[in-house]
Amino acid sequence: MIDVSYPYFDTNLSWLSNNYRLLLEANDDSVPVRERLRFLGIYSYQTKEFFRVRIPGLLAMGEVSNDIRAKLNIFPESLLEHVSETIENQLREFNDILTGSILPAFNDQGVHLHYRESFAAEHLPFLRKFFIDKLFRHLQPIFLDSKRASKSTIFESKLLYLIVRLQHREDAEEDWYATVNIPSETFGRFIELPELDGKRQVAFLEDIIRENLSLLFHGFNVLESYTLRVERETELSIEDEYPMQIAQRILKQLDKRNFVQPFQYFYESGMPLYMREYLVNKVAIPMNEFHERGDYLFLEDFIRFPALGKRLEYTVQRPLQIPDFEDNTSIFEAIQKGDQLLHLPYQSYEPIVRFFNEAAIDPHVREIHVSLYKISPHSFILNSLISAARNGKRVTTYVELNTKMDIQENLQWSRKMRDAGVKIILSVPGLKVHAKMALVKRKVQKGWERYAFLGTGGFYRLTSREIVDHALLTNHRELTNELELLFGYLSTQDEPKKYKYLPFNYLFVTQFTLQKRLMDLIDREIANCNAGLKSFITIKINQLQDHILIDKLYQAGQAGVPVHVMVSESCGLISGLPSISDNIVVSRHVDRYTENTRIFHFGNRGNDEIFLSSCDWTHRNLHRRIDICFPILDEQLKNQMRIVLRNYANDNQKSVRLDLYQNNLRISDDGRGKLRAQEVNYRLAEKIEKSGLIRRGE
Repeated sequence: MIDVSYPYFDTNLSWLSNNYRLLLEANDDSVPVRERLRFLGIYSYQTKEFFRVRIPGLLAMGEVSNDIRAKLNIFPESLLEHVSETIENQLREFNDILTGSILPAFNDQGVHLHYRESFAAEHLPFLRKFFIDKLFRHLQPIFLDSKRASKSTIFESKLLYLIVRLQHREDAEEDWYATVNIPSETFGRFIELPELDGKRQVAFLEDIIRENLSLLFHGFNVLESYTLRVERETELSIEDEYPMQIAQRILKQLDKRNFVQPFQYFYESGMPLYMREYLVNKVAIPMNEFHERGDYLFLEDFIRFPALGKRLEYTVQRPLQIPDFEDNTSIFEAIQKGDQLLHLPYQSYEPIVRFFNEAAIDPHVREIHVSLYKISPHSFILNSLISAARNGKRVTTYVELNTKMDIQENLQWSRKMRDAGVKIILSVPGLKVHAKMALVKRKVQKGWERYAFLGTGGFYRLTSREIVDHALLTNHRELTNELELLFGYLSTQDEPKKYKYLPFNYLFVTQFTLQKRLMDLIDREIANCNAGLKSFITIKINQLQDHILIDKLYQAGQAGVPVHVMVSESCGLISGLPSISDNIVVSRHVDRYTENTRIFHFGNRGNDEIFLSSCDWTHRNLHRRIDICFPILDEQLKNQMRIVLRNYANDNQKSVRLDLYQNNLRISDDGRGKLRAQEVNYRLAEKIEKSGLIRRGE
């Protein structure tokens, strides 16, 4: 039952509800089969992240006092039980979809994935040669018996291993145990074998190693082997999730109880208890840190399953051109003519590349400021910034180190930037710059010109064809002036609370004005509704968890304001609660491209306002990061965003409605015809491109 005295859906269960939505997409036979497999891979990745990010917090809450748990309405023992049961049910459905639907569909398309089966005799010579010629040199077999190996032998995080039970041919009375690494980081997880019976053949890398273990362990009989993986880099983010006063109390109690985040060891189904007990005794792995995870571990590698034919994938959508950028030799001239809004991934990413490349060589550009949230060392922007600095520009970057990146990689790219003269300001705890923004200052004869990039997503060209984002390129005076003010503040690295006032009017900034301005906008819709004027609220967002803003949306719904919340991940707001949220609709959208946009639309008596943002409505984003929200001021661009939102609201193919318990309920087309938002939004971008071609007479 839902506790209406605490009308917020649990974040952990909402995360799992979103995971289940991915399974629905994987089970949709209208989706090309390799794409269905990719959705299983995304599900696996999200489940792994759930264990890394959410489980440590639940275990920690089991150690704090009852009064804190009651205040937060968290009961970790029952919640962990519910979570465990939910994941077990989902994994069973995952396996049913994979083995009962996707693998047969691959077979029908002439592709056979070897799954828990013996290899055909025709493949054995190829497997042996591949093992000897390529795999052998990358394998590191280590005996685990304490008499023959150091007890310091441990498993590296995020790598796959085989645990092998052996018997020496000269002493069959004693079992030997060994571990063998699975070098998927070198070879990938899947290896294509020679065709057989007219079908392309694919095998798991670990199965090829299993088949040839006798070549690795001479003098031994191989009895059995099972895969194992450890996750050590778990995340306990108490301060990011709860208000500071409560977070400090929790951390103090955890410290007093010597709470240590447990490691997580995931093992393949079928691994016998005696093998786990051996690992407990010989390698000091606590039994409660073992988690069973299906026939194959961590199948997020399905995301990178080999491309075996276009018929198995979505039809390629070419990136569309933005007419105004084709008409001008300078991107700054195009922006001077009017704000430019990019709809990614439907439109080309090249204008963003040009924005930074031109800034690097334009003799009028004097300064470049840019926030780089977890920058990739392969990002195009690094070369542009280095070129700009070497060309005498003053370049300042605000960076959060990418914790998923190797330390050496972090050092390497940061050293290159510093050597070129780029000033790097690293994020500090509680002041991570999550905003996607850049400012270019040009000194011309009439004075200073400022140009801004403001986006819902980052500067990731390599993934720009996979993620739905929007980006605004503008030289609007007030917006760019306020952006310069924000960059100036960030250079101080001072806490926001030390600044009583910063004049942000057009730009909403977290820890300064964003939450309050959003509440004011919602209050305005409530007042308009009470006065009989046009009012509505549409929120498209990744995560909605902030209780203050949820309460304000509840107030709007109770006042009669139509509220539609579109989430792509977790949602703490419960729709359909009698007298609380029965005027609020919550939907979730999953399609071929990952949704990453944050769009806020308010009716405002018919003079509607649309804002784009990099900010989710969570405690972390609102109170521990610097995020921004900015208006779309150009009427033509606003109309484009109205169409985009309307398409999402009317989607009856890839959207689901969430009920009281966040079940993902399919939407009937009710005879209206099928509508798929991402498809019609691509067609919108086609119309924009075509209108430009017509205007130029092409």
